[in-house]
Amino acid sequence: MRRRLFAAAASAVLLGTATNASANDYATIIQPAKPGMPLAHPIADRDIPPPPFSLVSERPVRPAYVPGLPGLPQGRPVTDDFGRSPLKFDGVFIRQSRVENGTVVIPAGGLAYLEDTWGGQVALRGEPIPVLGRMPTYVDYDMSIVVQEDVTLPAGGSVAVGGQVYQYYATVGHNNTMNHTLHVKTVAGTDWEWAFGSPVLSTTQPGWWGGERFAQLYNQGQAREVSRQQIVFDWLSGVRMDRLVLAEEQLFAGLAGVGDSWRAGDRTIRIAAVDPQAGIVDIEIVEDGSVVHARTLGPVQPDLLIEDTAARKAIVFEYEDIIGFLSPWPEAFEGGKANLKIYGQAFSLGYGEDYRWDERFAVYPIGCPTGHNFGFMLVNKEEIRLRPGESVEGPEGYFTVSVDEISGEAVTAWYISDREGNSSVNLGGPSITNVDLVLGQGRVAGQAILKDVGRAMLDRTYSNMTVQAGHEVAAVMTATSSAPSQPSYGLMAAFGVFAMGLGAVGYEAGRRRGKSN
Repeated sequence: MRRRLFAAAASAVLLGTATNASANDYATIIQPAKPGMPLAHPIADRDIPPPPFSLVSERPVRPAYVPGLPGLPQGRPVTDDFGRSPLKFDGVFIRQSRVENGTVVIPAGGLAYLEDTWGGQVALRGEPIPVLGRMPTYVDYDMSIVVQEDVTLPAGGSVAVGGQVYQYYATVGHNNTMNHTLHVKTVAGTDWEWAFGSPVLSTTQPGWWGGERFAQLYNQGQAREVSRQQIVFDWLSGVRMDRLVLAEEQLFAGLAGVGDSWRAGDRTIRIAAVDPQAGIVDIEIVEDGSVVHARTLGPVQPDLLIEDTAARKAIVFEYEDIIGFLSPWPEAFEGGKANLKIYGQAFSLGYGEDYRWDERFAVYPIGCPTGHNFGFMLVNKEEIRLRPGESVEGPEGYFTVSVDEISGEAVTAWYISDREGNSSVNLGGPSITNVDLVLGQGRVAGQAILKDVGRAMLDRTYSNMTVQAGHEVAAVMTATSSAPSQPSYGLMAAFGVFAMGLGAVGYEAGRRRGKSN
């Protein structure tokens, strides 16, 4: 069942007046990846509200930082069918939590799990994607280009367009020269500066940059007013990953000819015809003696794959929980046979839909302007309230957030644990007034979010480290045992977190200072 989530979030997320494209034909206005190529994705015919707390101003507030837990692994390599081994990361975020009348309140959308990846996840290549402990194969996807018109972006402000977030980040001027910089991120926080740089708009130096228009592949925009105070766009576009299709079971991979067949429950998938000269293969699915689905796959268009929607869909078939495709690599046909990959137990993760295994959470796939995937988010749909001694489980019990003690407005004791029972150190303290959290070392938690909350995160870590150190020194001073003292792993972890965060923020500050010189 598809469920629209947080409908009221649309008005809170969009700044100024931002509507879906209507009068203009953006299929001809938006620039393709290369001249003469078609747009890789269709223009969306409707908007879907982004998850709450997508904007830069709504990031975690002075959050605790946890590098990871054994049951929330970091830097886990997975290998696709062609030997590529991208790294996968678990991330957990808590945003905009508060203490209210002796209760911790996490608002709807405030608790988020992120399946993060250091590099883009690529369809049709047999790449596994972690889904809370399962490891299904990423097979196919649906992506669209969302366009919003008449968008006003005030200095320092941000706006969500599709699955992307634009922030008017900075203005750099010298005499009469003025350049205005945007930061472009996903709704999960993935920062595209590392891949595409930051778009720069300028009315005084149009030859340096793009003047009042920019393009990061299909993240594009046309401004009509650019000033220190605001940028007003005629239109902004952003890609949205509408659906991921993953599969638990591989039924077949290899060369197959006419008459070959495979079983998926009570259904039979069979090859009805192969025509290597035309580059096509006919697939049928039979149930109770009748053909319930028939598709002609091909021909392969190698210059447009994998990103082009029409070219990709031409080689993919999908029926209920069965999905497969004519694989172009190394060759689509050999010896009169077709190179096929067929999967069973397929399922989808749709943008804004209920998460099928835990409907307390909604799912948001994260799309890259290239057409690749950068993980998915799961966010709570209802407000969470925790009194001392209470806890809440994340999706499918993958992790647990527990509150032990609250003193006035301070959360003096709370922690996060994985489902294997491993727990963080105490993340509370006398100056801690929320349970905001950044957990992980992936592209978002270990890199992008430090620009927004790194300093506050270090301040909180340092404060807690000092308090815990004082408690442990006092405990040592009052101890009467003559046994050798044992190291404090909680304190060691705090120092480790502090050093990691200091290095990351220092690197980012130095890098940006170097760029501005």
